[in-house]
Amino acid sequence: MRLFIAVSADEEVKAAAAAVVARLRAAPADYRWVDPRDMHVTLKFFGETDAARLAEIEGLLRAAAARMPPFEVVYGGVGAFDSLDDPRVVWLGLDEGLEPLALLAAELGYAEPRPFSPHLTLGRRRRAAAPEFSAALRAQPALSLRRPVRALSLYASRPTAFGHAYDILLEAPLAGC
Repeated sequence: MRLFIAVSADEEVKAAAAAVVARLRAAPADYRWVDPRDMHVTLKFFGETDAARLAEIEGLLRAAAARMPPFEVVYGGVGAFDSLDDPRVVWLGLDEGLEPLALLAAELGYAEPRPFSPHLTLGRRRRAAAPEFSAALRAQPALSLRRPVRALSLYASRPTAFGHAYDILLEAPLAGC
């Protein structure tokens, strides 16, 4: 099974992100948009993982959550990997709460070649986007949506006909929750 640990987006964030996606769908581009029910901020991606490691990963998740008090994040503006001019992955960025997220990612063993960049993925490109799509990205207003983080979630990802579906296997409350 493919596993990852993330901060789940709450209903208010999912609704705001869905509204952004609805506006972007009107622009000329071919993207696979993330179902709002599945939106999250990934802290550690384990990839394909043997079921025998599940207890170890659950322990890692619980230990990290037990050491971090609740905090807030602020969901900000729309951005893209590789760039707004060549948007391969469209995301919603975070303006505040980056330090505790980075601490959690490090504690969970984040070891990717690229720097940790917490974000909420909105969609992934299937084909090159028209220049008008970049303009639509730039026109999106920042959300400035402050939300509490009170738990970490262990997700399992499974392939489906429309991409991947996610199941939360475990939620671990942060210290004091």
